Amino acid sequence: MLLELATGTVELVDQTAESERKVKRALERNRVLGRGLKAGKSFRVEGADGTAWYQITRVGPASIEVEWRDYGRDLCMDEMLAGGGEFARPLIGRLVQHHDVLQELSEALA
Repeated sequence: MLLELATGTVELVDQTAESERKVKRALERNRVLGRGLKAGKSFRVEGADGTAWYQITRVGPASIEVEWRDYGRDLCMDEMLAGGGEFARPLIGRLVQHHDVLQELSEALA
């Protein structure tokens, strides 16, 4: 029983550490890319049941393609963005701007 509990605990710790590494890499890539809509940029969307992470894969004149990323332990997806796809540029622009501002505030308070 103790071995099962320890194995489960180790697995949870490993998942948490891997999730944190993924987020750290995404945020570092974002710092290099800078503010705004750019291919490779990651952003998060807070939901009632967790945090959903997405990455911009293509930036077009009228639309942006995004893909869901499993950066969070909860594997949450946004109801509207789901697993990703092509969305209107203004919609993704607002989500990325929101993410950028919150990240800047977080870094300023750290």
